[in-house]
Amino acid sequence: MTLIKITNKFLGDVQWISSSQCNFIPDSDTHIFKIGINSNATHLEGFAAILNSEEIKRAGRYLHLHDKNRFIIARGATRRILGKYLNVSPEAIEFEPGDNKKPFIKNAPLFYNISHSGDRIVLAVSPSAVGIDTEQINLDFDFHDIMAEYFSPEEASFIAETDSVSRFFRLWTRKEALTKATGKGLDEDLKYIPALDGEHSIQNRMIGSAENWVTSSFSLDGGNIASVSANADFNQLTFFEGEF
Repeated sequence: MTLIKITNKFLGDVQWISSSQCNFIPDSDTHIFKIGINSNATHLEGFAAILNSEEIKRAGRYLHLHDKNRFIIARGATRRILGKYLNVSPEAIEFEPGDNKKPFIKNAPLFYNISHSGDRIVLAVSPSAVGIDTEQINLDFDFHDIMAEYFSPEEASFIAETDSVSRFFRLWTRKEALTKATGKGLDEDLKYIPALDGEHSIQNRMIGSAENWVTSSFSLDGGNIASVSANADFNQLTFFEGEF
């Protein structure tokens, strides 16, 4: 049995820097990009032009226009951003599915993960495995039926104390971000993955990784919360927003 450390923390007001100031160098930092769906609607045609044939087919399967546009913007922005890191054209990037269908970049020493909710897309880019999740805080969401299945008694008590919906989504995004980072995915062990603030020790089999991880939660805006999980050696975060 191998014990690993999971550290969870909530960041205060993060500083979002213009994407024009990003050096697009995959050094020791993990970079977070915030992408608005509605604000990028005018770039839809340009994003669609850099997708491959399979991505175009996937976009065409969406029944609702909003979902189709979101996919095109997310995939197109991801290609543009990763292309800048790798110094290749966006069209040249090849993606392949890994564990639990988590995509990775073929033949490139760069890792990424993406999530979306509401009008927001978040993309994490790192020199090491990374996972990110965002959720729109839905005050009408009834989470009580799933508490016992996915949260420990201590986590349930924390959520019940005050501001329950926001606390629920904070802990949920932490669990999801970590399981995305390791490629384990959401399964029956989710309840045992610690999501409260602080440092925790757990068996490595719980997340399918022998590395130590740091999960940081932050607000995207008044309506979305997000969490990003990075290897403990690459948990310095820098936040970017703007045109892509």
